[in-house]
Amino acid sequence: MLALKTCAPLGGSAFNKKAIAMRSRLATPSWGEPFPMKTLARITVLTVAAVVLGLPTASSVHAVPVISNGGFEAGLTSWTTVDQLGSEGTFFSQSGSLSPVSGDPVPSPPEGTKAAMTDAQGPGSHVLYQDFVATPDAATLSFALFIGNRASQFAMPASLDFSTPTLNQQARVDILKNTADPFSVAAGDVLLNLYQTKVGDPLISGYNTFTTDISTLLAAHAGETLRLRFAEADNIFTFQLGVDNVRIGPIPEPPSTLLFAAALALLVGFRLWTRSRRELA
Repeated sequence: MLALKTCAPLGGSAFNKKAIAMRSRLATPSWGEPFPMKTLARITVLTVAAVVLGLPTASSVHAVPVISNGGFEAGLTSWTTVDQLGSEGTFFSQSGSLSPVSGDPVPSPPEGTKAAMTDAQGPGSHVLYQDFVATPDAATLSFALFIGNRASQFAMPASLDFSTPTLNQQARVDILKNTADPFSVAAGDVLLNLYQTKVGDPLISGYNTFTTDISTLLAAHAGETLRLRFAEADNIFTFQLGVDNVRIGPIPEPPSTLLFAAALALLVGFRLWTRSRRELA
């Protein structure tokens, strides 16, 4: 006679009930039921991390100071020109590949068809400026310059006065107090020097683009009217200073540090939670 082996009823212990429930869940998943807690936690963490890591590098854009007609396509509109008394020449609206007065070869404007350029058939000192209102935002100031020094050297005294016996053959770009004399180079008037020719520089160069972070200056003078000045002085020989593509642009902000910290905290918390669950199992 065969011996029959009997088994305990399926409902005979809590262990068996738990095992049956787990097998049932694996065998017949129900798409209508909510996800288990562990799955929801994983989805939440991964979603937050994906959002944070996928943030664009520029999370917001703020208002920055405006330079009008920075490409000079409207001639010298919005700009002010000043020439030292007795100067030959001035800043002109220039196009093509010849200088406005002397007819020297020069590069075509790098943006559009027009640029601003000094030229003369005699010595002089010339200023081109525009005032703007500083805002407390991160920004850069950029411009393109052509340097056309037809003399054999640069000479940079601490002055833009061409009418003295001192040799003066230079170009410079500054941000000034708007109350300063247009030709001042005094430390109390010049808030930031952006460019200056130096002995040994190429006599003819450009157009070259120069970019400077002016965020600190803007924050220190927020709400004030400042002056962007381009200046050129020459008493040795002809000097063309070409200016184009002047603009102030925002600096992109990095993704939020707080969001990064939140995502990191969620990731760490999830790992700790799963570890504790394994230890209790």
